[in-house]
Amino acid sequence: MISAQDWVAECETLVSRHNHRLAYRRRGNGPTVLLLHGFPTWSYDYASVATDLVRDHEVITLDFLGYGASDKPNPYQYSVDESADSVEDLLDHLSRPSVYLVMHDYGCIVGQELIDRHLNGKLRFEISGITVLNCGIVYSAYRPTLLQRVLNMPVVGKFVSGRITAAQARAGLNGVMGRGKLNDEEFANLWHGMSLRDGHKLAHLLIGYNNERGVHHKRWEAALSGWKGPLQLVWGLDDPVSGRHVLEQAKKVLPDASVVELEGVGHFPQVEAPKAVAGAIREVVGRQIYDSTHT
Repeated sequence: MISAQDWVAECETLVSRHNHRLAYRRRGNGPTVLLLHGFPTWSYDYASVATDLVRDHEVITLDFLGYGASDKPNPYQYSVDESADSVEDLLDHLSRPSVYLVMHDYGCIVGQELIDRHLNGKLRFEISGITVLNCGIVYSAYRPTLLQRVLNMPVVGKFVSGRITAAQARAGLNGVMGRGKLNDEEFANLWHGMSLRDGHKLAHLLIGYNNERGVHHKRWEAALSGWKGPLQLVWGLDDPVSGRHVLEQAKKVLPDASVVELEGVGHFPQVEAPKAVAGAIREVVGRQIYDSTHT
């Protein structure tokens, strides 16, 4: 398994339209798969999935602004819109006209913004298909943790964010996982990017996406419902934030989506069940290739 330090060392740097340095990593050849990470982690949480998929895909990851090895301005008003801009900037930079999107947690919100741009003819690349990992895609069913709610509070959020320890971060991550919890090495690797240049102390700024979701969730939900291409939901059922309760509602509003249910898995399927996640992605991308060559 690649270490977090090696992962960062293999990253390249893009300067976004907003003049921020963003870390991205690309490996392999084949259909292009872009993996979008969530809060409060970074692109490394896809390391096992990426290592699997790279055998027959080009795999691209990106650390959003404020995360991982990317710039972490403070103070700053982080936004979903800027994160979506960054994805467009990256694919322009790499001259990739089409990608398969895999999106988790905050990365799914960014993905929904990208889909909305696509449906309105404003996206600068094509989306060949989508896999969604655990996310509050039905806002009414989403259950933020107590820590998320506290971090989002004015003044108090900044105070708490500035005092988050590694032990508290580990407890928070394990608290939303299923039967399997992070071992020492797994957490150390995740914490490396989370705490790089004191990034963990930005949690009160990064969590602002929940305020944006409160305003824009109907538009973003409509975008995902309006998507007519391949759509797959790969879901950890034991996630207290956006688990079985969100999936059951999502099935009603996304009846054409294929669904992979993961028992005993929580909020981070890519960490907890990487073989199942990579297998699900490989199957749907392979089906696309088969269909395109047999029509």
